[in-house]
Amino acid sequence: MKFLNEARLYKDQMISDLKELVKIESVRDDNSAKVNAPFGENIAKCLDKALEIGKRDGFEIENVDGYAGIIQYGNKEESVGILGHLDIVPIGDDWTFNPLECQIKDGYIMGRGTCDDKGPTIAAYYAMKIIKDKGYKLKHNIQMLLGTDEENLSEGILYYKKHRKAPIMGIVPDASFPCIYAEKGILDMRCFGEINSCIKYMKAGVAYNVVIGKADVIVDAPLDKEYFDKFLIANNIGGKCFKDENGTHYHIDGKPFHASKPHMGINAAIKMFQFIGSCYNDEFSIKIANLLNDPFGASLNVDYDGAYMGPLTFNLGKVEIDNNHVDLALDYRYPNEVVGQVLFENTEKKIKEVLNLNSELVDDSKWLLNNPDSELIKTCMKHYREFSGDTYTPPLRIGGGTYARTFDNFAAFGPVFPNRKYEDWVGKEHEADEGFEIETMLLACAIYANVLYDLACEKVD
Repeated sequence: MKFLNEARLYKDQMISDLKELVKIESVRDDNSAKVNAPFGENIAKCLDKALEIGKRDGFEIENVDGYAGIIQYGNKEESVGILGHLDIVPIGDDWTFNPLECQIKDGYIMGRGTCDDKGPTIAAYYAMKIIKDKGYKLKHNIQMLLGTDEENLSEGILYYKKHRKAPIMGIVPDASFPCIYAEKGILDMRCFGEINSCIKYMKAGVAYNVVIGKADVIVDAPLDKEYFDKFLIANNIGGKCFKDENGTHYHIDGKPFHASKPHMGINAAIKMFQFIGSCYNDEFSIKIANLLNDPFGASLNVDYDGAYMGPLTFNLGKVEIDNNHVDLALDYRYPNEVVGQVLFENTEKKIKEVLNLNSELVDDSKWLLNNPDSELIKTCMKHYREFSGDTYTPPLRIGGGTYARTFDNFAAFGPVFPNRKYEDWVGKEHEADEGFEIETMLLACAIYANVLYDLACEKVD
């Protein structure tokens, strides 16, 4: 298989470079933001490290004001792009591996960002390096774009798009094989206001795009341990409770999952509202649990099963309550038949009607729909099939959002193979014990090199 031997030769260097990136906790931190570090010091450090790797290997590099990075091979007029991101979601709890050390076990490299998206970005970078080291003649540049805010609002790559020339086509190594040519729209909104509830304080969730895994509340009411224990058993979840001078404390453990498939997780905040509403007859908790509990938006009257992209999904991503003020983060993934503005307006109306809260639109990223018969998609599918032996899986449609929707003629492509089963102890993206199979990294690197050769190089006999 073309370029696989070359990828294997770079294995140790790939792992070494990935370790350097993963040890930087590149979570967006607005408190440390400054000029040339718009998303905080750690993301800026990670971007600098990635560009340093590119410079080391003889590529042209550019730091686009801290918003994005460019590693480029060639000096042609047009470019074929590789679009990866260096930011990560918060580390979270329940890790058995050190999330920043890249420990290797049984062929897997473990750590936050190894799978999403530092590991895949390294695989694609070395594909670009293989092409350069082979000295192939180019018809287009190969340009790696390094994003810095993909896990939030993609502000970094949008800044790049505004200030630099976009590639004519490209791949995004931040999903699964085979090639993904359609992505649902993503709408994030915030709901907030004053409430009347026995809940004095509540903190739950880390991001719009993650099902809430843990929820903590303090209520102004007596402790009811017996009722709480029965609730945990009935719902097959974990938790704990106690009382101190601040009030009655309850903690619930749910199951975090990516917001594109909220039905695969257990939302700890929803469970908490169900418990508080039932135990204390708290009207606000009863209403919010009933309104936001359906992962397909049925309780909000916005459910829709798309003919092409499948059903709309809904996730409650964050909850904060303090001094009778509530702040909620809601995330939708919607099919191409749904209009984002209408979805927001319908939700806003329902939230106001039931909870008397105000709403604001945070972001609305339109769905992506590429032509499955385009040169880009057909080239990607050709090399995926050759390496995987999978001749039947068609190009995919997903509910997750990638950078591909940022540019015309871009598609998410790998690196995870549907026919390579990961061990159960290896976490997926956004989960504890996130990991990336080293063999997958090498195979993906070779596939990416073949795609880049076909799209960007002059063919030699």
